[in-house]
Amino acid sequence: MRSARGVHPGRGVDSERGPGAMSARQVWIVEDEIQAATLAADLCQANEMAPSVFRMPIAFLAALRTAPEPDIVILDWRLEHELSAALFLATRHRYPHMPVIYWTGSSIDSLPSMICEDRATVVVDKAAGTRAFEDALEWAIDQSGEEGATG
Repeated sequence: MRSARGVHPGRGVDSERGPGAMSARQVWIVEDEIQAATLAADLCQANEMAPSVFRMPIAFLAALRTAPEPDIVILDWRLEHELSAALFLATRHRYPHMPVIYWTGSSIDSLPSMICEDRATVVVDKAAGTRAFEDALEWAIDQSGEEGATG
């Protein structure tokens, strides 16, 4: 499990800034709690990222198969009717090095080792506040930048 430090605005720029500008980083958020999904999306937008919220796992899995690759995936461990382990495995299968943020109210000790030990995953406790979430976003930006530079 990784931890993230510091925060800065996202490196992407939206298309309204003119020709040749980078587009905002695409962030997919899987969160079934409306307030948490809204907060995550707002924090991503405040960091110049373009969030897409998936309240149902099936919609996320469909997008994973058919939509252009996102830059970052944010998952909640405990969804209303299931755990998100299958979503994590599907993400890892399709994009082995994709930065994943687990933003969860569950104890970190309750997550399986495949998540906690994954080098491209950081776990953030929802109770730690928005700063911890923004630190994780910075970590994910750094991770996606390294992947883009190397491969």
